Formats: sequence, structure tokens, C-alpha cells
Amino acid sequence: MRTEAQGGRLTSLPGLAGTTALMYAVSSVLLISAVITWQPGKNPRWAFEVLAVVAVSFLAWVLARGPRFTQQEALAMTAVLLAVIGCLTWTTHLVLGAFANGTALPIVAVYVIWYLRPGSGRVLLFLGVAWWFIAIAHHGDGAVLPLAAAVVVQTVIATEVFARIKGRMDDLARRDHLTGALNRRGITEVLDRELEQSARRSQPISVVAIDLDGLRAVNNTRGHGAGDDLLEAMATHWSGHLRRQDAVGRVGGDEFLIVLPATSKEHAEQIVERMASGSPGSWSAGVAEAKVGDSAHTMIERADRRMYAAKAARQRA
Repeated sequence: MRTEAQGGRLTSLPGLAGTTALMYAVSSVLLISAVITWQPGKNPRWAFEVLAVVAVSFLAWVLARGPRFTQQEALAMTAVLLAVIGCLTWTTHLVLGAFANGTALPIVAVYVIWYLRPGSGRVLLFLGVAWWFIAIAHHGDGAVLPLAAAVVVQTVIATEVFARIKGRMDDLARRDHLTGALNRRGITEVLDRELEQSARRSQPISVVAIDLDGLRAVNNTRGHGAGDDLLEAMATHWSGHLRRQDAVGRVGGDEFLIVLPATSKEHAEQIVERMASGSPGSWSAGVAEAKVGDSAHTMIERADRRMYAAKAARQRA
């Protein structure tokens, strides 16, 4: 019953916490089994005991934190794990046992790239791999060094391959397939990130909510293909007027959002005026600059209100 309850708890955790807990749960079982069934000629028993204590402690911590478990905590735990692997490799007298300690590195690489921040995760991982290889070289066994080098190469390859796969998948998950602009999820993540950075740097940030005029009429009279062409042309047109740090996203059928970092409301309105020049279609826009305590939701809500007010004014004119 207890095992079923623990299994249910693991599956109910979010991705990062659930995978981390599962990883250390499996490691705990394997390492405790290794301690119980230990025989001379293997890694020293104390090495298995140390690793088992680390795995069980980490499992308990992740389960205690649950959904509150963060990337920073996972990164710190990975740093400890890599340090322990290197230290045990250095102090282990059995060379093959020392080599076996590194066989987990490709798995750690996949975990780091898939769930942790790729920049800091890569640095940490490669430092850990280098520390393990130095510990192997410390034993002075020339026969094991080529095998250790192969593990290092495998770890680096696993890191880079999965980094590219994840980058591609993340990009697909955040892109609107029709226009090539970001989708709602992608543009909201950009706004969240830029809001945090603007607050830290004491810089303004603005968003532009846009509603395309007449898309339904184009679809009804000329077909959905023509409507798709118009959406794609508009996204391309807007992108051509934006700076490198700006971002455009499609948040609905004919609704778009533009994020303008380091931009005041007045400057954003000037950018909107420039975008209106030579536009392949007509549209209405509303601009909102971040205020103290603003979130992505409140900024978008305020920009939407101004956009609908502008649209209504144009219809009355």
C-alpha cells in the first residue's frame, strides 16, 4: 500500500519534480540493493553507502518540496551529485569501480538539458565531467583512460543532441505555424521575462495589442487561403519594423501582441505609426506601458481596452 501511495505521489508531481524524484527513487533502490548484496572486488561498500545516502536524502527533499521544487534546487542537487561522483572516483582504489561511477554521466546530461537552464546546466555538467575524468586519470591506469574518454565524448554528444532537440521542440511549442510569429504561450513568456528584466534594470517596457480589421470578410469573400495570406503578410510587415529585441505574437485568430522592451508608451506609439505606413491591411492598436506592480496579464488587459476603444472610434468615424 505504501509503495502504491508513493508511486501515486510521484506521478502527481510536476515534470521537473516528478522526474527528479523518480530518478533518485530508482537510484536509491539500486544503491541500497548494492549495499546489501555487496561482495569484495566491487566498488568499496562505503562508496555505495555514500551514494545511497545522497540519493535517499535528495528523494526525501524533492517529495517534501513537491510542486514548489525549483530549477535552482535541482541545479544545486546536480552539482552535489557530480561532486560526489568525482570525489568517490578519486578515492576509490578499484579502477573499474571508479570507471563505473561515470556511466551515469550521459543520463545526468539528458536530465540537465531537458529540465534545467541550458547555460548554467551545461557549465555545471561539463565541470562535473572534467572532474570525473581527472579523477580517473589520477589512478594512472592507461587501459581505462580511452574508455573514460569515450564516456566523456558520449556525454558531450548526448548533451548537444538533446539540447538541439529540446530547442527545436520548445520553438515549435511557442510558434504559430501559419505566421511564424510566436503563439500566445510564446509571447506571454517573452513578456514575463522582459517585465522582470525591465524592473531589475529600471527601464520602461510597452506592449501593443493589435486587432486586424476585416479578416472575416476576406475569409468569406475570397476564401480562407486569402485570409491566411493576409495574416502571414501582416506578421511579416510588423516584424520588418521591429528591433531585434522586440517580439510579435499571434494570440488569437486576428489578434496579435507586440512586446517592446526598453520602450516608453510615447515611443511605442511612434513605432505603431511607422508600422501603419505601407501596411498590407488595416488594423487597430492599443499601447500600454508597464506600471509598478504590473503583470503580463494586467498589461495585456490594459492594451486590449485601448485597442478596442481605438477600433470603436475608427468605426464611428
